Amino acid sequence: PIRLHHPELSRTQVRERAVELLERVRLTPGESFAERRPHELSGGQRQRVAIARALAPGARFIVADEPVSMLDVSIRLGVLNLLADLQREENLGVLYITHDLATARHFSDEIMVLYKGDVVERGPADEVILNPQHEYTKTLLGAAPEPDNLGRLRDEVRTELGIELGTA
Repeated sequence: PIRLHHPELSRTQVRERAVELLERVRLTPGESFAERRPHELSGGQRQRVAIARALAPGARFIVADEPVSMLDVSIRLGVLNLLADLQREENLGVLYITHDLATARHFSDEIMVLYKGDVVERGPADEVILNPQHEYTKTLLGAAPEPDNLGRLRDEVRTELGIELGTA
């Protein structure tokens, strides 16, 4: 993307810009990551490279369509924090598209819920999540796993399978 959007840059300048972008998305040292191929990177690292590529043309606004859905829970927060930091530090606009209302609540100032292509609910993140008005929003929230219930559900599954609690 750098060469495409900045054809006036020399090969050295393109490389310097690529390293700068990699470090901006917390892939350090940038020189090392610039040498790697996609199969040599983790999912979270590949997502950071995608963000760097989106920023390469000098973007002021990016569309992040399910940016963390394929990542382990432990990695998701790092990518979301990176996007939030870029928003704040660079005045970057981010349209965050997701089915995960929990991350949307913590990442977004405002939430818009679409159903069959129509906006069915819109408002401040906390208001939409804590006081949903539309049935589809309520359904989405009801489908989300509750962290407090995961241990109970795990125990129920073990009981169903005849596994003693505390042994697996």
